[in-house]
Amino acid sequence: MPNYRTLGLALPLLAASLSAPAAMAGQWPKFDHITLTPAGIPPMLVVESENGSSWTKLKPSNFLLSGVVDIKMDKGKVVWFWVKHGNKEIAQSFTGGNKSFKKEVNLPTKTVNLGIAALSAVSACNAKLVTGAEIYKEQYTGITADLELFAAAETGSEKLTRSNFGSFPITVKCLPVPITEDIEQPEPAPPPVADVDDLKPGQKFKVRSAALGIHKPQSNVCPTTAQINARFETNFDGKVTFIYRQAGGGKSAPITVTSKKMPNGKFFAVHNQVVDIKKAMNTKYMVEVVGKGIISDWESLNVPCKIGLGGGGDLAQPPAVPMKVLSAQLGIQGPKTKACPAKAKMTAWFKTNKAGKVGFRLVKKGGQLGPMIFVNAVKAPSGYMATYSKELSIHQPLNTAYSVIIPGGAQSKFVPLKASCSVKLPGGLKSGS
Repeated sequence: MPNYRTLGLALPLLAASLSAPAAMAGQWPKFDHITLTPAGIPPMLVVESENGSSWTKLKPSNFLLSGVVDIKMDKGKVVWFWVKHGNKEIAQSFTGGNKSFKKEVNLPTKTVNLGIAALSAVSACNAKLVTGAEIYKEQYTGITADLELFAAAETGSEKLTRSNFGSFPITVKCLPVPITEDIEQPEPAPPPVADVDDLKPGQKFKVRSAALGIHKPQSNVCPTTAQINARFETNFDGKVTFIYRQAGGGKSAPITVTSKKMPNGKFFAVHNQVVDIKKAMNTKYMVEVVGKGIISDWESLNVPCKIGLGGGGDLAQPPAVPMKVLSAQLGIQGPKTKACPAKAKMTAWFKTNKAGKVGFRLVKKGGQLGPMIFVNAVKAPSGYMATYSKELSIHQPLNTAYSVIIPGGAQSKFVPLKASCSVKLPGGLKSGS
C-alpha cells in the first residue's frame, strides 16, 4: 500500500498554508465525510458458564459483520480504504481513484479480536441474573463492537489518510445451565431500579419499531436450520412482549425480551429463533408487538431441499416454543375444628404452554423461600397443567399466608392459613364441634 501522510501529520502545515501564495491553496485532499455503518442482521456470539452459577466466558468463534463504507471528497480522490478490528486488519480495497466511494462490504473477524467487548458480552449475560434462577434459562442480550475505517486520498502529489469508527451491534446468547432436582437456587434479590437518567418527565415506555431478519441456510442440503432475528427499537429500557407470525396463520406464544441502552445511545431489544427444516418449505415470517399494533415487514424463507432428505414440498413447523409457566395458583383447606393438633391441605396448580417439568418454591409470608420442588405438566382438557399437594400438621395457633413462585416467572397470590387451636387434645385428632 502507498505511504500516505496521516491527518495528524498534516496539521502543522496549516499555519504555513495561511501565508502561502494562492496557487498553493486547496492542494491538500479534503474529506467531506468518511463513515462505516452496520448493515444486515447482527451476528450471534455464545457465552458459557463454567461454575454453574454465573456466565464466565465467551465461546471462541469466527463471525461476519456487514457494513457500508461511504467516503466522499471535497477535493482529491479516494484511493484506498481498509478496516481494522482492534489491531487486526480485516478488509482492504483499492477504490479506483474516484471522488466518492460507497459500497457494502463483508468484514470477517474472530472473537479474539473483540478485546474489551468480550468482557462486555459476559457482563451483559450476568446482568440478566436477578434471583439466580435465570442461569437455568436461555437468555439473549446485545453488545456492540467498534471497527475503524481508514481511507487514503490524494490530490496531485499530496496524500492524506483519515479514519472514523463504526459501532456494530452483536447478539449475545447466554447458554443455560441444566436443571437438576438437587440444585438449590439463591434467595431473590430486590427488583432492579430503572435508569432514571434516561427518562423524561411524563415519558412512557414505547416501542418505536420492529424489524425481522432471516439467516437462510447456505446450501440446499436437508435437514438444516435457519435463524430468525427479531429486533425492536424503544425509547428507553423496558420489556417488549411480542409474537412470531407465520404465513398461513401459525404463531408463537408471547415472548418477552428486555430493551437495553447501546453505546450509540439508542435502545434495542433482540431475540433469535431457530427454525428446524426437514422438508422443502416456502413461507414468510413477521413479528408483532403484543397490544401495540407495531409489526415488522414479512420476510421470506424459501428452502427447496434439493439434496438429502425432504423435497416433498411441506412447510416447516413454526418456531419451536420454549417451556413456559403461564400462571400459578395456590389453594389451602384449613382445619375444620378448633382442636389441635390439626391438619390442613395445600394444593398448587400451574398452567403451562406444553408438557414438561415445572420447578417452583413455596414461600411463607415474611419468611424465606423453600427448596426447589419439581412436578410434571401433562395434557389437560383446557391445555397443560401441573399439580402439587401437601398436608400440613398444626400444633399451635397460626395466622400466616403462603404463595408459590416460579423463579424468574409466575407467582400466585398469598393464601391465608389460620388456626385458633382454642381446644387442646392430648392425643390424636377427634371430631370437633
